[in-house]
Amino acid sequence: MASQPHFNEHYKNLLDQLPQSIKKDAWLRLTTRKSNPLSEEQAKGIRLDIEELLTKEVGRYFNKKNRQKLKIEANTTSDGSSTLSRLDGFEKQLEERELRVQQQENSIKKTIETQVSEERKRLKDEYDTLLARKVREYNNCMVDMKQKLYSLRYRLEEQYKSSKADLEKQYQSRISALDKANIEKDKEIGKLSALLSRSKNEIKDLKYIISSVKDIIKILDDIIYSKDQTIIAYNDEIRSIHPGCIDSTLEPISFYEKNAKDLWNRWRANAPDNPHIRKKYSFRSSIHTKLSDHLIQELQKVISCQK
Repeated sequence: MASQPHFNEHYKNLLDQLPQSIKKDAWLRLTTRKSNPLSEEQAKGIRLDIEELLTKEVGRYFNKKNRQKLKIEANTTSDGSSTLSRLDGFEKQLEERELRVQQQENSIKKTIETQVSEERKRLKDEYDTLLARKVREYNNCMVDMKQKLYSLRYRLEEQYKSSKADLEKQYQSRISALDKANIEKDKEIGKLSALLSRSKNEIKDLKYIISSVKDIIKILDDIIYSKDQTIIAYNDEIRSIHPGCIDSTLEPISFYEKNAKDLWNRWRANAPDNPHIRKKYSFRSSIHTKLSDHLIQELQKVISCQK
């Protein structure tokens, strides 16, 4: 229950000296007083005001017990009435003194509370003044910061616009240069394509001419071979009549000297590339003329001149 006292064990020595009714009354005074009442959790703790209240209650309780004891003793003596009268006067003096002390305490408390209230008000005013100044400084700082940010943003935007314009100019310049280069490249490619097409046609014509030349050469080789065989046949008939008649331009059937055989072998080896040998000497076996590089170059010149 909220009205039951639950003081901390720290005050056990004081609490053991008080009856339950005073403990309950002290608890209620702490938790229901008008000025700064304590919550139950606070009243269960260790606080200076709790210790002062319990100490004061212990003193009052023992003073009351002592007065009651004196009254009992006075009633049992002969001059007890006068003693009781003096005791009552003394108690009244004590009560008046306690009342004055209580009034002084209340006055001191009020004075302290007034001073605390004034100090609190002064501190609050100082705090409000300081807060207002800080708010003004903050607002001024924010305004200054916004102005600086605006200025910085403006400069950055101008730099960006300037850089963007320069980059666009450079880009357009490079694009223009690339377009011109592409046009030149297209022209070069056109020329190369035309040259390649012409070269292909020339190669095609050259192949055709070479093929024709090869056919003609084969025919001529056959004619020359037939001519050589005819000459050799006539020479063999003449030698059958006149054995001493020897033609050194005709290839013999057999060789009696090694040098003569080597000489005719060399002529035979060179004959396909040397028309002068073919014109001067007659061979018993067929010889196939080869197309020399010089002859092919001459054919290319002829084709170029014709075009």
